[in-house]
Amino acid sequence: MTDKKKSFPAPPSLIGDKVFLRPSTPEDIANMHHWWLQSEPQSLSCRPHPFQTAREAAEAAQKKEISINNQRFTAVRKDDKTPVASVSFFSLNPLNRSAELGLLVDPEVRRKGYGADAIKTLTRHLFRYRGLNKVYAQTAGFNEGAIAMLESLGFKKDATLRDHYFYDGVFHVGYVYSLLQFEVDW
Repeated sequence: MTDKKKSFPAPPSLIGDKVFLRPSTPEDIANMHHWWLQSEPQSLSCRPHPFQTAREAAEAAQKKEISINNQRFTAVRKDDKTPVASVSFFSLNPLNRSAELGLLVDPEVRRKGYGADAIKTLTRHLFRYRGLNKVYAQTAGFNEGAIAMLESLGFKKDATLRDHYFYDGVFHVGYVYSLLQFEVDW
């Protein structure tokens, strides 16, 4: 009689309702680069990003040192194993027990709950297994989808950053949202 072990596509702490999270592969990075280009790149960040090919983006990601303080995951749809988003944490502060979150969803599947599930899954992991007290995210005031998603998950607006995003020749307000460990009700 052989023992069949159940294999998981990701550690159980990285399995959500709709997606599971796994480390991003070079192919994932190339896909994410295409999502980024389809999403009007300058609207996604208050920091400048170089324009590069998908191959260059994947090579640059491979050269980055792996760190427990900054990690990027690919959110994979559970029902058909299709990558649907990139979710990450960075700027982990062990003294304050906090980290910033990042999210990029495939433009073809936005507003279907995959981004929210990826954020929930990563946040749950960071609170339960990494001992964080707070996660936060920054977004432009014109990013109504991100604002609605963060607020639906219980994130609170902590700050307004005046003239923080320069996009399409105009300065725009930015917001910082955060969620504390004790505020999670999901």
